[in-house]
Amino acid sequence: MPAGGTPLTLATMQTRVLVAGGRAAADELRGANGQFDIVGCVRSLGAAEEALRALRPGVLVLDGQLTEHEGLCSLPALRRASPETAIVLPPANVLGPRLVRAVQIAGRNSGRRSRVHGLTGREREVVRLVALGHTNREIAERLVLSVRTVETHRARIQRRLGASTRAELVSWALEHGLLEP
Repeated sequence: MPAGGTPLTLATMQTRVLVAGGRAAADELRGANGQFDIVGCVRSLGAAEEALRALRPGVLVLDGQLTEHEGLCSLPALRRASPETAIVLPPANVLGPRLVRAVQIAGRNSGRRSRVHGLTGREREVVRLVALGHTNREIAERLVLSVRTVETHRARIQRRLGASTRAELVSWALEHGLLEP
Protein backbone atom coordinates (compact mmCIF):
# COMPACT_ATOMS: atom_id res chain seq x y z
CA MET A 1 0.00 0.00 0.00
CA PRO A 2 1.32 3.46 -0.83
CA ALA A 3 1.64 6.22 1.75
CA GLY A 4 -1.71 7.39 2.99
CA GLY A 5 -3.18 3.87 3.23
CA THR A 6 -5.03 3.87 -0.11
CA PRO A 7 -4.41 0.72 -2.14
CA LEU A 8 -3.38 1.13 -5.75
CA THR A 9 -6.01 -0.01 -8.22
CA LEU A 10 -5.99 -0.11 -11.99
CA ALA A 11 -8.05 3.07 -11.93
CA THR A 12 -5.43 4.95 -9.89
CA MET A 13 -2.33 3.67 -11.70
CA GLN A 14 -0.65 6.07 -14.07
CA THR A 15 0.41 5.12 -17.57
CA ARG A 16 4.18 5.46 -17.93
CA VAL A 17 4.88 7.54 -21.05
CA LEU A 18 8.10 8.36 -22.92
CA VAL A 19 7.90 11.30 -25.33
CA ALA A 20 10.27 11.52 -28.30
CA GLY A 21 10.49 14.83 -30.11
CA GLY A 22 9.08 18.18 -29.06
CA ARG A 23 7.98 19.04 -25.54
CA ALA A 24 4.42 20.05 -26.48
CA ALA A 25 3.09 16.48 -26.21
CA ALA A 26 4.73 16.03 -22.80
CA ASP A 27 3.25 19.31 -21.58
CA GLU A 28 -0.20 18.28 -22.83
CA LEU A 29 -0.02 14.88 -21.14
CA ARG A 30 1.25 16.39 -17.88
CA GLY A 31 -1.93 18.47 -17.79
CA ALA A 32 -4.19 15.41 -18.06
CA ASN A 33 -5.21 15.19 -14.40
CA GLY A 34 -2.31 12.99 -13.31
CA GLN A 35 -3.24 10.11 -15.63
CA PHE A 36 0.25 9.87 -17.04
CA ASP A 37 3.72 9.53 -15.58
CA ILE A 38 6.10 11.15 -18.09
CA VAL A 39 9.21 9.05 -17.52
CA GLY A 40 11.32 10.90 -20.08
CA CYS A 41 11.52 13.32 -22.99
CA VAL A 42 14.12 12.65 -25.67
CA ARG A 43 15.02 14.57 -28.83
CA SER A 44 16.02 11.78 -31.26
CA LEU A 45 14.97 8.29 -32.26
CA GLY A 46 18.35 6.92 -31.12
CA ALA A 47 17.82 8.39 -27.67
CA ALA A 48 14.27 7.00 -27.71
CA GLU A 49 15.62 3.51 -28.39
CA GLU A 50 18.03 3.75 -25.44
CA ALA A 51 15.33 5.15 -23.16
CA LEU A 52 12.91 2.38 -24.16
CA ARG A 53 15.44 -0.27 -23.14
CA ALA A 54 16.13 1.42 -19.82
CA LEU A 55 12.67 2.67 -18.82
CA ARG A 56 10.21 0.18 -20.39
CA PRO A 57 7.30 2.67 -20.52
CA GLY A 58 3.76 1.60 -21.35
CA VAL A 59 3.53 4.13 -24.20
CA LEU A 60 5.98 5.92 -26.50
CA VAL A 61 4.65 9.12 -28.12
CA LEU A 62 6.62 9.94 -31.27
CA ASP A 63 6.49 13.50 -32.53
CA GLY A 64 5.47 13.50 -36.21
CA GLN A 65 8.22 15.97 -37.11
CA LEU A 66 10.85 13.72 -35.54
CA THR A 67 9.79 10.78 -37.67
CA GLU A 68 9.72 13.06 -40.72
CA HIS A 69 13.36 14.03 -40.18
CA GLU A 70 14.74 10.69 -39.02
CA GLY A 71 12.38 8.32 -40.86
CA LEU A 72 9.89 5.65 -39.92
CA CYS A 73 12.43 2.91 -40.73
CA SER A 74 13.55 3.09 -37.11
CA LEU A 75 10.19 1.79 -35.83
CA PRO A 76 11.28 -1.88 -35.88
CA ALA A 77 14.34 -1.00 -33.76
CA LEU A 78 12.10 0.87 -31.31
CA ARG A 79 9.75 -2.12 -31.15
CA ARG A 80 12.68 -4.49 -30.48
CA ALA A 81 13.97 -2.19 -27.73
CA SER A 82 10.71 -2.61 -25.79
CA PRO A 83 8.18 -4.97 -27.40
CA GLU A 84 5.61 -4.35 -24.67
CA THR A 85 5.52 -0.59 -25.28
CA ALA A 86 2.66 0.80 -27.36
CA ILE A 87 3.75 3.43 -29.90
CA VAL A 88 1.56 6.45 -30.63
CA LEU A 89 2.32 8.45 -33.79
CA PRO A 90 -0.02 11.43 -33.60
CA PRO A 91 -0.44 13.56 -36.72
CA ALA A 92 1.48 16.85 -36.60
CA ASN A 93 -0.04 19.45 -34.30
CA VAL A 94 -2.66 17.09 -32.86
CA LEU A 95 -2.64 17.92 -29.20
CA GLY A 96 -5.37 18.26 -26.65
CA PRO A 97 -8.09 15.71 -26.00
CA ARG A 98 -7.34 13.62 -29.09
CA LEU A 99 -3.73 13.04 -28.04
CA VAL A 100 -4.73 12.35 -24.44
CA ARG A 101 -7.37 9.86 -25.62
CA ALA A 102 -4.92 8.10 -27.97
CA VAL A 103 -2.40 7.68 -25.15
CA GLN A 104 -5.14 6.44 -22.78
CA ILE A 105 -6.17 3.78 -25.29
CA ALA A 106 -2.58 2.82 -26.06
CA GLY A 107 -1.82 2.57 -22.35
CA ARG A 108 -4.72 0.21 -21.77
CA ASN A 109 -3.80 -1.89 -24.78
CA SER A 110 -0.11 -2.04 -23.87
CA GLY A 111 -1.12 -4.20 -20.92
CA ARG A 112 -2.30 -6.80 -23.40
CA ARG A 113 1.17 -6.97 -24.89
CA SER A 114 2.88 -7.10 -21.56
CA ARG A 115 4.25 -10.20 -19.96
CA VAL A 116 1.95 -12.59 -18.20
CA HIS A 117 3.71 -14.43 -15.39
CA GLY A 118 6.99 -13.22 -16.86
CA LEU A 119 6.28 -14.67 -20.31
CA THR A 120 6.00 -12.79 -23.58
CA GLY A 121 3.27 -13.55 -26.09
CA ARG A 122 5.71 -15.61 -28.15
CA GLU A 123 6.75 -17.61 -25.08
CA ARG A 124 3.10 -18.26 -24.17
CA GLU A 125 2.55 -19.55 -27.72
CA VAL A 126 5.55 -21.89 -27.35
CA VAL A 127 4.14 -23.19 -24.03
CA ARG A 128 0.77 -23.74 -25.68
CA LEU A 129 2.29 -25.72 -28.53
CA VAL A 130 4.49 -27.76 -26.15
CA ALA A 131 1.38 -28.50 -24.06
CA LEU A 132 -0.46 -29.63 -27.19
CA GLY A 133 2.29 -32.20 -27.76
CA HIS A 134 4.29 -30.59 -30.57
CA THR A 135 8.01 -31.27 -30.85
CA ASN A 136 10.55 -28.45 -30.94
CA ARG A 137 10.93 -28.99 -34.70
CA GLU A 138 7.16 -28.79 -35.27
CA ILE A 139 6.95 -25.63 -33.16
CA ALA A 140 9.83 -24.10 -35.11
CA GLU A 141 8.12 -24.83 -38.42
CA ARG A 142 4.76 -23.52 -37.22
CA LEU A 143 6.20 -20.27 -35.78
CA VAL A 144 8.82 -19.85 -38.54
CA LEU A 145 11.72 -20.02 -36.09
CA SER A 146 14.86 -22.10 -35.88
CA VAL A 147 14.80 -25.19 -33.67
CA ARG A 148 17.56 -23.58 -31.58
CA THR A 149 15.37 -20.50 -30.97
CA VAL A 150 12.50 -22.73 -29.83
CA GLU A 151 14.90 -24.58 -27.50
CA THR A 152 16.07 -21.24 -26.09
CA HIS A 153 12.47 -20.07 -25.56
CA ARG A 154 11.62 -23.34 -23.88
CA ALA A 155 14.62 -23.23 -21.53
CA ARG A 156 13.82 -19.62 -20.58
CA ILE A 157 10.15 -20.50 -20.03
CA GLN A 158 10.98 -23.47 -17.83
CA ARG A 159 13.39 -21.35 -15.78
CA ARG A 160 10.83 -18.55 -15.30
CA LEU A 161 8.03 -20.92 -14.38
CA GLY A 162 10.17 -23.23 -12.29
CA ALA A 163 9.05 -26.14 -14.46
CA SER A 164 11.37 -29.01 -15.28
CA THR A 165 9.13 -31.33 -17.29
CA ARG A 166 6.68 -31.20 -20.17
CA ALA A 167 3.95 -32.31 -17.75
CA GLU A 168 4.57 -29.21 -15.60
CA LEU A 169 4.33 -27.00 -18.69
CA VAL A 170 1.05 -28.71 -19.67
CA SER A 171 -0.30 -28.14 -16.17
CA TRP A 172 0.70 -24.46 -16.26
CA ALA A 173 -0.88 -24.01 -19.71
CA LEU A 174 -4.13 -25.58 -18.49
CA GLU A 175 -4.22 -23.41 -15.34
CA HIS A 176 -3.70 -20.25 -17.39
CA GLY A 177 -6.23 -20.99 -20.13
CA LEU A 178 -3.74 -21.48 -22.97
CA LEU A 179 -5.41 -24.68 -24.16
CA GLU A 180 -8.95 -23.34 -24.37
CA PRO A 181 -10.36 -22.98 -27.93
